[in-house]
Amino acid sequence: MSKPDNEIVILLHGIGHAAPNMILMENALKKEWYKTLNLTYPSLKKTIRDNSQWLHAKLKLKDTWQQYSKVHFVCHSMGGLVTGQYLQEFKDEIPSDKMGRVVMLGTPHGGSEVADMLKDFVPYQWVFGPAGQELTTASRRANQIVPWYDLGIIAGTENWFYPLGQYSIKTDNDGCVSVESTKLPGMKDHIIMQVSHGFMGWKADVHKQVVHFLKHGEFNHG
Repeated sequence: MSKPDNEIVILLHGIGHAAPNMILMENALKKEWYKTLNLTYPSLKKTIRDNSQWLHAKLKLKDTWQQYSKVHFVCHSMGGLVTGQYLQEFKDEIPSDKMGRVVMLGTPHGGSEVADMLKDFVPYQWVFGPAGQELTTASRRANQIVPWYDLGIIAGTENWFYPLGQYSIKTDNDGCVSVESTKLPGMKDHIIMQVSHGFMGWKADVHKQVVHFLKHGEFNHG
C-alpha cells in the first residue's frame, strides 16, 4: 500500500472533550503517513451549527482545502454531527475532487436516550450548553444530515461504564448511544465493535478500522 499523497485528516472530539481525547487516533494516523489537524472546538458553548461555522472558519484560515490533495475527517460522537453539518452547509465551497472519506465514531445521528432523560435537568443544561439539547432523539430526527461523501460509521456495544445508558437505552449500545442510532441513510459502511462510547478513539482495533476505511472506502469485516 502506497503512502497517502499529501492527504490530511481533520479530527474532531465529542461534546465536553478536547483534542487530547483524539491524540491516540492522531498518532495512529500519523504512522500511516497522513497529515493531521486535531482541533479543540467550543463544544459546550455553541450549537452544532455554530460549531460547524467555527470549523469552516478554522479550515478557511488554514487554507486546508487548497494545501492538501485530499481532506478526510475522523470524528467522535458530536464531532460527527458538527462535521456533517459543516459538509452539508458548505458543500458548494468544497472542491469535490479533494473531498476525502469520513469516519464517525459513536455519533448519535438518531439522538441519545440519555440526552432525552437529562435535557430538563438544570445541571446538565449548565454543563452541556445549547448543543446538549440538540442530542435528543427528537432534535436529531428533525435535523438529519445527508452524506454526499463516503461515510463509515463505527458503533460500540460495551456499556458497563455508563449506568444511565444501561438504564435508559434498551437496545445494544455503547453507554451513551444505541447501535441503531449511529446509523444514517446514505452511509457507505457500518461496523459494530466491543468498545464503549468515551474510549472509542483510544482503541487500537478502532484505529485499524478507521485507517482501513480511509484507504479502501470500507471496513474490514473479515
